[in-house]
Amino acid sequence: MNRAARPLDRFPLVRTQNPEEMCAALTRIYGKPTWRIKAQTKSVDVTLNYLQLKHVGVAYVKYGIDMTAEYPESDFLLRTFPLRGRAEVTIEKFVSPSHPGHGLTVSAGRSFAAKINADYEHLVLLINMFGLADTLSTITGRSIGRPIEFQPTMDDAHPAANSLREHVLFLVGMVSESAVPFSKLVLEEFDQTLLVMLLRANRHNYSHLLDRDSLDIAPWQVQRVEEYIDANWRRPITLEDMVEVSGVSAFDLYRSFKKSRGCSPVQFANQVRLGHARELLQRTDADITAADAALACGFTDLRRFENDYLLAFGKSPSMTLRSRQGRRPR
Repeated sequence: MNRAARPLDRFPLVRTQNPEEMCAALTRIYGKPTWRIKAQTKSVDVTLNYLQLKHVGVAYVKYGIDMTAEYPESDFLLRTFPLRGRAEVTIEKFVSPSHPGHGLTVSAGRSFAAKINADYEHLVLLINMFGLADTLSTITGRSIGRPIEFQPTMDDAHPAANSLREHVLFLVGMVSESAVPFSKLVLEEFDQTLLVMLLRANRHNYSHLLDRDSLDIAPWQVQRVEEYIDANWRRPITLEDMVEVSGVSAFDLYRSFKKSRGCSPVQFANQVRLGHARELLQRTDADITAADAALACGFTDLRRFENDYLLAFGKSPSMTLRSRQGRRPR
């Protein structure tokens, strides 16, 4: 990973050799840290990039120096995904290494300290706890009273944990490489997906509600959600909206939807949008490119759009455009 290709470089928050500037930047998004570095050190080499979604902040941090940092209690949940190097993190009396494949979770209201090597780099999710609690309530259909307390570590080899990490890396890679700004639709759905995946991947004091067997819901409730998605594919499809339409918890809805339709509601929405993109590409009365159709239907990542389109229809968007040319009125 070279300097020109660091994650989230399109969203710089601070580049500095001044520890005080880094502290000020971190204070803006999490909490004011206390740093300890060697007395003879005159400068650091800090990079902090930051993308704010609705409820989730995604940060890339490189410190560039051996140091110790102490962080105060915060209203945010913090989840790390180390990319290289090593650190040692202390959360109250819990001590754990942090390195690629072994990140940590710091629950809201917990202080922590970290001993960081100069080559340590990581991605960080900063989660708004009100948004997370609302999502958990929507999924389970239960009121969330006590604060959500997460275990500090999770099994990164577990499928849910691995899926979360891969999803974070995919999002970061996608927004880092995209030449155009992302639509509100894409970012809001990514935000919601990250919240859901975090709740499934990391054990917490409400995990038992997610471990229960789901209840089968009536076919008409699944159909209502399908009809809602068909009518609202141009806007973000949220858990709250689907729960309101179906009248059941998101937990039961997702399980029953996948059982009866073979895909999740989010995957169904993606299929609907792909279908509308194909309709645009097949039109003979307008000049349109594959990129135009992708953007019009909420796909910002053209490569992913082309791959999904090929899987859905057995031909690429460019092949659809070429077949249209033979039908164009003269």
